[in-house]
Amino acid sequence: MAQLVQQKLDVDSLSILYPELDTIEVKVTVFPNSKMKFEPQFPKDSVAYDTVKVDSILHARLVDFPKVNPAIKRGIPVKTQFILPVIIKAKNEK
Repeated sequence: MAQLVQQKLDVDSLSILYPELDTIEVKVTVFPNSKMKFEPQFPKDSVAYDTVKVDSILHARLVDFPKVNPAIKRGIPVKTQFILPVIIKAKNEK
């Protein structure tokens, strides 16, 4: 999943817009009905970049995600949440 998120964000301009931003932690929620929700986690004092803009770019890029089966507990699908660090630092071109 981390690889797929990385691939979807590689084509974006986040690293150009915010060169000081190298990693964003994204809270991923997988619901029992296989729906997914992505929420970027920003530091409380983040004024170096526009969190609303970064959030909207992430949501725009993370659409059409393949179906993910929910976690199963005692035979019942349950909601699962985890933090996924997403590296957005531009690769050094030499």
